[in-house]
Amino acid sequence: MPEPIQPPLASDPVASPDATADEARTGEPAAPPEGPSRGQKARSWLRVLGIALLVALLLRALAFEAYRIPSSSMEGTLRVGDFLFVSKLHYGPRTPVTVGLPFTDRYLGGLRLPSLRLPGVAAPARGDVVVFNFPPQRGPVDRKEHYVKRLAGLPGDTVEVAAKRVLVNGAPLAVPPEARQLWRVRLLSDTLSPRAVLPEADLRGRPSRDEPVWLFEASAAEAEGLAFRPGVAEVTPYVRPPAGDGDGAFGGVRLDHFGPAVVPARGLTIRLDDRTWPLYRDVLDRFEGVTARRVAGGFEVDGALTDRYTFRQDYLFVIGDNRDDSADSRTWGFVPESHLVGKAVLVYFSWDAEEGRPRWERMLRGVE
Repeated sequence: MPEPIQPPLASDPVASPDATADEARTGEPAAPPEGPSRGQKARSWLRVLGIALLVALLLRALAFEAYRIPSSSMEGTLRVGDFLFVSKLHYGPRTPVTVGLPFTDRYLGGLRLPSLRLPGVAAPARGDVVVFNFPPQRGPVDRKEHYVKRLAGLPGDTVEVAAKRVLVNGAPLAVPPEARQLWRVRLLSDTLSPRAVLPEADLRGRPSRDEPVWLFEASAAEAEGLAFRPGVAEVTPYVRPPAGDGDGAFGGVRLDHFGPAVVPARGLTIRLDDRTWPLYRDVLDRFEGVTARRVAGGFEVDGALTDRYTFRQDYLFVIGDNRDDSADSRTWGFVPESHLVGKAVLVYFSWDAEEGRPRWERMLRGVE
């Protein structure tokens, strides 16, 4: 007769199906595995932060960078306090010329790297709003201040400003709809108060005391609306007389009359004479890497007497949308292609300093 199976005593360990070998052997639950140490956690976080910083630096150097608008030269396309995303991918990112501390102005002063522009997805086009390093400023290219203007003339174009109208190769350049300029408003009578007739207009004073004429800044649409106000005789663009603009190209404030001038292009040969020398003298001295001067017999380039020069790189002609309040290629000259940073594509934030509040209506607005 078979012996009955005895149930285990209470003191005998019974292993569950999921028990570990140690549990089965000792009868005690296994200790949970130890987590990562503080040092391991710190190294893991440092690795994550390092990768994030590297990605941010690469995006900043090769793809997109943020800039703030500090002046009114692009009003009202861009406003003071706008923050821009600028695409470096459009025209091709530049490799750094200097080595410095990221997100600061500190860099190794004596070290210069060869500059190289990587391929871009598009070529610069007339009408683009572009960001570039300010050419007249001294120092390494990538350490110069950033300026933003509208691209008016491409390499090889002939640019002229005639009575405020910008002509490119003989055709007028379209004025952006939100661009601002000075207008001349003539009232029906000198006894009328301009503040009463135009209370909201940005009046700038009187160009003449002999007639009831005032200046104000506005867009074309705003000026057209004010022309129908009671008491207004006419509204016309304010054009400075050529004699009051200064002598010589880039030699004075020539905002309403300039040129015609050919924008330098790689491989373009120009004749050096009394008319072209003021236009291109600074280009040759500062950006073409040659020594050029005027001598008794004409002109000397790198020690050789000559009356011609062939450019080594492309240049651009830029102008502000607020054409009466903009220092641009009309006053300080051409932008070398090496100074081009990228295309302004988006206003991601805007701050109104006078009101002390964000301009919500300008958030995430494309730049045109």
